[in-house]
Amino acid sequence: MSDTHRDLDQTPPDNITFQLSLDVKDLEDAVELARLGADAGVQVIEAGTILILSEGGKRVLSRLRDLFPNHPIVADIKCMDGGAPEVGLMFEVGASKVTVMSASSDATIRFAVQAASKRPGCAVMVDTMGCGRQDGLDVMGQIAAARRARDLGAQYVVLHLGYDERTANRKMVEDNVLLKWAEAVAKQNLGIPIQVVGGLTMAQAKELPKFGINEIVISMNLGSRPVGDMQYDKITAFSVDLHDPEDRERVTDRIKQFIAEVRQ
Repeated sequence: MSDTHRDLDQTPPDNITFQLSLDVKDLEDAVELARLGADAGVQVIEAGTILILSEGGKRVLSRLRDLFPNHPIVADIKCMDGGAPEVGLMFEVGASKVTVMSASSDATIRFAVQAASKRPGCAVMVDTMGCGRQDGLDVMGQIAAARRARDLGAQYVVLHLGYDERTANRKMVEDNVLLKWAEAVAKQNLGIPIQVVGGLTMAQAKELPKFGINEIVISMNLGSRPVGDMQYDKITAFSVDLHDPEDRERVTDRIKQFIAEVRQ
């Protein structure tokens, strides 16, 4: 397989873009998933938190940047402090966008935004995980976090239902907590792009463009075998065997299906 991947030649006609989150521990597995995603039509690649912690940000981001030079790369480091040095480092080693937690101080977000401003095309994404209260029903908390992110100069707000939250309480996915947040924040017309992440199901993703949200994140719903008794489109946690050609094909088909159905 070639060391440099052929990138997409054009954006989708409907302006919906798709971001693939590489939530695996091994860099080689991440690269293979990224290749499958790019072949299926994904335009943005995200280095997941666990991948960066396991393999190191410099190694991961420089490798992805080399292999996918025309795909924006997101570094999901969930920065809480050291906004300038930590976020700035991610930009230096290949990231186009970096996540900073809404729970961090105003100063941290401002310093991160300053780091982005020194690098054309780079962006700060403020992650709202934890702002929805324990049951996820605090819509106003999400709105306040989004407004604050905008006021502090961030380029994105990421409405995020955390992995532990949705694993401990599966009803949060079934009750469409993410869609409730997305609709409420979108109605505020805050003038900041919105992403929605956290086990986003295909059914939920199909609703987002109706709210004017056109950057869709595909994360843990890639595999063909559910973890435990989880069902697809209820909560997304699937295993993938990248050494199994049939499973690789199923993952590629799943991504293509996801993209096609959201674009309908």
